Amino acid sequence: MRSSDSIVRPLLGLALPYAVSGLFGVLNIVIDRFWVGKVGTNALAALGTAQSILMVMMTVLMGMAIGTLAGVARSVGEEKSQETSRFAAGGVLVGFALGCMGLLAGFLYAPDALMHVIDAEAAVRLPATSYLRISMWGLSLLGPLFAIIYALQGAGDARRSLVLASVSPLTNAILDPILIFGFDLGMPGAAWATVAANGVGLAVGLVILRRRGGFLRGAWQGDWLSARVIRRIVAVGLPGSLEHLVRTVAGALLVYLLTPFGASVVSAYTAGTVLVMLAIFPGLSLGQATAALVGQNLGASRPERAWQTAWVSVAIYLALMIACGALYSAFPAQLIGVFDDNPEVLREGTRYLRIFSCSFPFIAVSLTLSKAFAGAGNTKPPMIAAAIAHLAVQIPLVWYLAHHFASTGAYIGMSIAFVVHASASAMLFIPRFRPRRHDLPLSR
Repeated sequence: MRSSDSIVRPLLGLALPYAVSGLFGVLNIVIDRFWVGKVGTNALAALGTAQSILMVMMTVLMGMAIGTLAGVARSVGEEKSQETSRFAAGGVLVGFALGCMGLLAGFLYAPDALMHVIDAEAAVRLPATSYLRISMWGLSLLGPLFAIIYALQGAGDARRSLVLASVSPLTNAILDPILIFGFDLGMPGAAWATVAANGVGLAVGLVILRRRGGFLRGAWQGDWLSARVIRRIVAVGLPGSLEHLVRTVAGALLVYLLTPFGASVVSAYTAGTVLVMLAIFPGLSLGQATAALVGQNLGASRPERAWQTAWVSVAIYLALMIACGALYSAFPAQLIGVFDDNPEVLREGTRYLRIFSCSFPFIAVSLTLSKAFAGAGNTKPPMIAAAIAHLAVQIPLVWYLAHHFASTGAYIGMSIAFVVHASASAMLFIPRFRPRRHDLPLSR
């Protein structure tokens, strides 16, 4: 994808395949839960508990892969194929090292410690711990796999990134019933299926790096290992990982603050969160496309086009989120009822959606600008904005308002947090990205 193309067409041209790639990730979770659910209720509860813990670790791996995307996108714009290869290969190495660290620490300590922290009953804790111990082996494969997918996205290679993103879920879909029921492994079979699927995906990704043409072929040729590049990947990826962790921690704290109001409130919030994620999902794909194009344009010394790309992306997603907000406000009970038709849950869910949908435009701004920062390789500002909004503001505000206005106050506090997040993101973004004053964060 050339940086000189028009803005909207390449944005959507990348975003649509990225959206399909994301759907494959969702499919992976659905398939696991479908087959494990046939093992039994305790097995399904154990799977959900274990996957919630694994998601934290996967978030760190994905955050670190942002450094690979930023470096590849910038060097593609600069038309430096050898540098692109270094970032691709360096990303694979960093992802593998980080995955191995997670494997070592997690396999030795995390499952038992974390399962005791969440205080699950033994019928759930024991199979969840077993699932975690097996799944930890997959982290060493998942880290480099994420790096390759993000490298392809940074290069604007939507087709190959889509193909690669589909390999693991499709392999998992084949192996799940075979290992769970064919070999009578039960829930551990689902874990081994996922590990094997990640291995197949990584093998395909390495073949793509080695055999396919274009910028990434050189990852296997000549002087590809660079300590400078690895330091740059870590410097960009670490704040990205911390930003994701901030959101994860804030989400867990919100559930903790809502729990005293009863099961109907928690159920309504859970159902509403699924609907919110459906609205956010297109923005994540558009954001990945924005990151790739911003990085490429900055690499091509076109900061004005990078600036325009970011704001065009904001406008597209803003329009979509306004439409989603209007839909959720108009039909909240019907939407919540898809998940739970309890009258109390419907009333609470209606209140939640009508309040929180007011924050949708601000979610669009904060998410898109965060991805634009990532494409520029400057991930500290979005990390700061997320920490201010969701830890420094949201948690105390939700606690205070919930204390005085019950769950309604909590929903208002959540909405205000995204207003703060969008405002902080814009204030940090504008002075750094104005073409006349822009500093190239990945200049070498």
